[in-house]
Amino acid sequence: MDTRYIVIADDFTGANDTGIQFLKAGYDASVILDPSALSSIEGEGVVVVDTESRNILAPDAAACLKTVAEYLVPLRGKRVVYKKVDSTLRGNIAAETAALRDVLGFAATAFTPAYPRNKRTVRDDLLLLDGVPVAETEMGRDPRKPVTTSSLKETLRGDSALKVRNVSLSEIRCGEIPEILKAAGNKGSYSFDVETDGDLQLIVNGMCAVLPPEDILWVGSAGMAEALVSRSRPAFFVVGSMSPKSALQARTLLQEKDVAPVLVNIRALLHDALSEERRLSDAVSGLLRGGQSVLLASSLDDEQIEEGRSANASEIVCRSLAAVVSAVLDTALVSGMFITGGEVAIWIVRALGAGGTDLEKELEPGIPLVRLRGGKHHGLPVVTKAGAFGGERTMAECFSVLRGRK
Repeated sequence: MDTRYIVIADDFTGANDTGIQFLKAGYDASVILDPSALSSIEGEGVVVVDTESRNILAPDAAACLKTVAEYLVPLRGKRVVYKKVDSTLRGNIAAETAALRDVLGFAATAFTPAYPRNKRTVRDDLLLLDGVPVAETEMGRDPRKPVTTSSLKETLRGDSALKVRNVSLSEIRCGEIPEILKAAGNKGSYSFDVETDGDLQLIVNGMCAVLPPEDILWVGSAGMAEALVSRSRPAFFVVGSMSPKSALQARTLLQEKDVAPVLVNIRALLHDALSEERRLSDAVSGLLRGGQSVLLASSLDDEQIEEGRSANASEIVCRSLAAVVSAVLDTALVSGMFITGGEVAIWIVRALGAGGTDLEKELEPGIPLVRLRGGKHHGLPVVTKAGAFGGERTMAECFSVLRGRK
């Protein structure tokens, strides 16, 4: 799945500096002044709309954003929507965010104007400019739009009764964002403390571990935009081979690399394939969206292998693994895939609608790196390996290759 973006900025310089973050990540990016042009952006990866609404009255800014949002209704769920705001909280942040949220129906909002490399950080819900609460700096004396509060919650709430939950640095760094979001029914408005670029990446990963980025209204400066677009894509390993060598390679991968195992319950699969496929798809998708590389295996331990052999379940397992991979790649981005087992590999290629592969290079004797040809995931890097090929560290070595792919 190729992620595409719409950015709505309230001034021209902000539109440009945010668009540059996408350009650095390899996207073509353009800035438009007329929102009606949004009706003809089908093939463009990133479009930034400059509304020039920072210094107008809040009701007028809300009306402007409502117009923009109506052009975006056909794109809802197909593109990530990023509301670019000033990193010092100037402008009509509450009014503009509310207009986008209401027209486009976003249930979850993620807000932080932090930009650590430019000395914009957030501590205990307060935006600090070089360590000073922003409302106490010259921004509080801005002649056109003075900043009256340093609180992110108050800024996002405005005059409304919107409930905003601030997420602290300790919660972010302890990986608690997914649980916070799930406890609220995967909805709500959230502001975030931030001190480093790494905190921004944790925020993005934590939110995306629960919801697709297209289902979140992102509100922030160029800092969070950079974290969102440059988040590293995880690698996806699929082990369907019954070979003990493949199982050894998989165990070595898990020991050496940050890869989460998701194991097929063969007995459950034979009893109710659809339910087990759904369980596996949900587990793998959630991990991948959170930036975690995954090993999906039907033959990692002795119990799996024995159950698979005794039931003569090879075709059933292959069909289900292919169904899971297809469902997962419809909802999560990966840097590439590793598939071991010739039979499962062809099932997966067909399930993804590919007409074949384009050969790229040989990584080890008999272990090629290819790209899918055709289908929804055309160009996706894939390593294929026969079960008995390779040494103990083959998968670990391929992990490094795949994580480096774009």
